[in-house]
Amino acid sequence: MTAAVHLVPHPDDTLPRTLIVALSGELDYTNAESLRERILALLTDEHRSLVLDLGELSFCDSTGIRIFLALRTLVGERGGVISLTDLHPRLVRIFQTTGLARFFAVQPTRADALAALRARTPEGCRGGSTSPPARG
Repeated sequence: MTAAVHLVPHPDDTLPRTLIVALSGELDYTNAESLRERILALLTDEHRSLVLDLGELSFCDSTGIRIFLALRTLVGERGGVISLTDLHPRLVRIFQTTGLARFFAVQPTRADALAALRARTPEGCRGGSTSPPARG
C-alpha cells in the first residue's frame, strides 16, 4: 500500500508573498514527487517564501528531505526563505545530525515562523522588497 501525504494551504493576508502549507501523513519515495508538483502548482511567481508546517507529518524519508532541499533552492532563488515548523523530534534529530538545519529556518510553531518572516521583511507584508537578511 502506498503512503499518503496530504497538503492543506493556509493563506495569511498579512503575508501575501508567503505560501503556507500544512503537511500530514507519511512522506516517502512513493509520493514525494507528487507532493513537490502540488506545492509548485501553489507556489506562484508572487510568492517569495514558503512555510511548511510538519506538525502532522508522521514519517519522512530521505526522498522527502530531498524535496524540501529542492524547494529551498527554488525559494532561495526568489530571495526568500523556507521555514519548517512543528518538526517531529525524529526529524529534528535528523536535521541537526546531518547539518541540514542550517539550510532552513526551523521554527517551533507556525506562529513563530510567521512572526520571524514579518520581522525579517515588514515591507514584504505589503508587497515590497524581500531582500535576504545580512549574514554575520
